[in-house]
Amino acid sequence: MRLCITGTPGTGKTTVSGMLGMNFINLNDFARNEGCMEGYDESMKSYIVNINCLKKRLKDYDNIVFESHYSHLVGCDIIIVLRTSPKILKERLKSRNYDDEKIMENLEAEAIGLITEESMEICKNVYEIDTGIYGIDETVKIIREIIEGKGEKYRAGKIDYMEEILEWY
Repeated sequence: MRLCITGTPGTGKTTVSGMLGMNFINLNDFARNEGCMEGYDESMKSYIVNINCLKKRLKDYDNIVFESHYSHLVGCDIIIVLRTSPKILKERLKSRNYDDEKIMENLEAEAIGLITEESMEICKNVYEIDTGIYGIDETVKIIREIIEGKGEKYRAGKIDYMEEILEWY
């Protein structure tokens, strides 16, 4: 089984992945080490990852967790999208010293559920967990339930932060 933990930066992916007790790969580190980075986009202030290169390097991996804000793109049996209220996320990204433009870009992506939508287009087993409601330990417990086939109530498409966007305008 290939489990992909994805979500906007700051939603808890790395922390949760490390607590599952499973082998996991941080795809940012993996892409860098495997030569799958194509450079740096100054306007987006982020590295450019060659997803096709990454898929080729990961094709033989099984019984593993892939973790990154783009892990849902590498071929997954189950995708778990960690979500967080943009209000909470804003503070987390500020504490990471993201600049205002990068914060807003990520808040907008989170508010409209961009990663969830992308995930649902490529996989039938997509789940969402709101890490602003559930703590880390509870999120890990929920992920284990999902893996065991007991997480139907966490199927993607139920989390909606659109009301929060309206407050911005």
